[in-house]
Amino acid sequence: MNLPIFAINLDRQTGRWSELCASAEAAGLTLQRVAAIDGRALAKEDWTEIDLPTARKLSGRDILPGEYACYRSHIQALETFLAGGGAHGLIVEDDVFFGENTIRRIEAIIAAVPDFDVIKLTNHRMSFFMRAVATTQGDEIGRALHGPQGSAAAYLVTREGAQGLLSALAGMKMPWDVALERFWDTGLKVYSVRQNVLGFARSSAISDIAGPSGSYKSARLRGPSRLSAGALRAIDELRRLHHVLLRPPLPRETVDYAREDTPRNTLLLLLAALAILALVSAVWREAHTYRYAGLALALVALIRWFRVDLWTYSKPLIGWVGGLCMGWSLYAFIRLAIVYLGTHQLGSAEGIYLFPLFYATTGFALLLFVRRPARLVLWFMILSLVFLAADTGYSDMLHGTRPEPWLFNNPIHASVSAGFIFLCTLQFMAYTAQRTDLDKVTRSLHWALSTAVLVFALVNIIALRSKGVWLALALALLVLAVMTLARGHRRELMVGGGVLAIVAAGVVAAHDIFWSTAGDTMIFVRGLVSDVLSHGVLPAFDRAIASSTVPLAARERLMLWYDAIEVWKRHPIFGASSSWLTEWQNRTYHPMIFNVFHNGYLEIAVRYGVVGLAFFAFLYIWSARQVLLAARARLIAPAAWPCYISTLVFFALTVLSNSNNRLAMGEAFMWFAAAFGFYCFYLRQQNNLVAPRTYF
Repeated sequence: MNLPIFAINLDRQTGRWSELCASAEAAGLTLQRVAAIDGRALAKEDWTEIDLPTARKLSGRDILPGEYACYRSHIQALETFLAGGGAHGLIVEDDVFFGENTIRRIEAIIAAVPDFDVIKLTNHRMSFFMRAVATTQGDEIGRALHGPQGSAAAYLVTREGAQGLLSALAGMKMPWDVALERFWDTGLKVYSVRQNVLGFARSSAISDIAGPSGSYKSARLRGPSRLSAGALRAIDELRRLHHVLLRPPLPRETVDYAREDTPRNTLLLLLAALAILALVSAVWREAHTYRYAGLALALVALIRWFRVDLWTYSKPLIGWVGGLCMGWSLYAFIRLAIVYLGTHQLGSAEGIYLFPLFYATTGFALLLFVRRPARLVLWFMILSLVFLAADTGYSDMLHGTRPEPWLFNNPIHASVSAGFIFLCTLQFMAYTAQRTDLDKVTRSLHWALSTAVLVFALVNIIALRSKGVWLALALALLVLAVMTLARGHRRELMVGGGVLAIVAAGVVAAHDIFWSTAGDTMIFVRGLVSDVLSHGVLPAFDRAIASSTVPLAARERLMLWYDAIEVWKRHPIFGASSSWLTEWQNRTYHPMIFNVFHNGYLEIAVRYGVVGLAFFAFLYIWSARQVLLAARARLIAPAAWPCYISTLVFFALTVLSNSNNRLAMGEAFMWFAAAFGFYCFYLRQQNNLVAPRTYF
């Protein structure tokens, strides 16, 4: 590589020049000497292009003659470089030395960072280094969170960078080594190496600027001037932190996230796969297993992030939505703490509103550990078949009675679970139809598995007789039908036609069950909607509650909704937090159910008002968009998008008549759905399809 090297050297420092030339010759390099300005020989009255008052204010001391001379010498070296024709130049001071591999390391740096203005090759200090890219020679390029790093003894510069430096730093306001690295002020693309590329000669122990005994201390200002300089430095350090934490426009390392061929600890991957399945296990058994699994995944991901990813620019960023989730959790915690400290009231099921704290980190765990999503999906289907078969009430169904599931607290919860599995199975069938890597035997087994799960789920949905699940599932299927027709893929249309035939057969066979279970409710709902539109919500509820023709279950729900709306009306914007339970003691109606509203939206509204409803609505709309964009970019299987949106619609409809968001199944779904949104967001970042402007 023909790299021009400009060496700054004082005329009286012949020993340094000889030593520098010897090391350059040994490395096969040629130097172009730039005669340095001698600060000792220059009267202060002859200093030009320096703002002394500003320099004193910023530095908290007087500028030394050697510092001024050094500054002007570097300006002169840059002008000499621009007078030539090289695309890159190396500026060095005479107290460095070249090694035998210096030029190879520099060539590798230029290859790894094609777009830069300045790259510092020597530093006296390096604190909290953020790596952007590593070269083929092992040098790490990035920026330091803390500075000044000290030393401008060697740096690479491009022609554009030299012109930018001459324009931005023409007038001296601070020492050259300090001014050089302040990219946040100059607007230049300035980077550093973690380990020095050039070494320091023994002669560097005695500074040409401060002299043998040092003179920085004697130049310090006293009193308020020094305090003012300290405050300005603190502000500058905060600006540095802000700009260094933002991802620079550099090529980033290709990280092994979500790559199947990357060597990994097999045991760790197995445990992670089990934890991911446990995170969604609430659809098989109503328990808090998902909480422990989610917390374990988040903890492992957080440890990995702090140990490996924190100090790199290649890590996925949570974006401002991730920050919003953390801010929401802090907000919810503060409100809970205030109420508890004032009243010792903890409310009921309040902790679930702190879970957004873990959403972004759990998404990172998925990015780390999901290597073969097809296998995870297959195991989900196998386990769904096992649990459905085990929990189906065969005897009760044969006798025409409503089954009592033993894996769930009541039939409604079990029915919601079967609805989730039913919708996921539909997309597993579509996914099987889309795959071209399956042989005939494997494909046939997949079809057999999915058909069995589909039939078991449908039988349970019908037999468990949950009217809310029937309605939610019907509308979710309508959404899926519209999406399938819009895509128009032949295989998917065939699968959809087969499923429609199975569902239609089930509906016809169970027509009497549907009508006997939901007939009176349908009549009641039609009348209630008409009354609400004519007279308002609460008056319509009052009349329905007083009516003897309204089904008992519907009357109890109306009582709960009426009382919850009254509490919400008193705190419409921010809600009552956990103190709602105190106000609940003086409610208008007193149904048998004590503190569950049987409406997920009212659960949120009573506690956190319109603000809470808006937060969760935005979060899942944003998550759905990330899944859609990832599917369009082929970063996830195409079937993942209809699966995600259909289950989201299904869940959103089921919470109209049940507080499913405070059940294990609902909590787990919300956790996984948000985490999957962040997972898709991270996948898009890794493929340079989105570039968040956040620190972490």
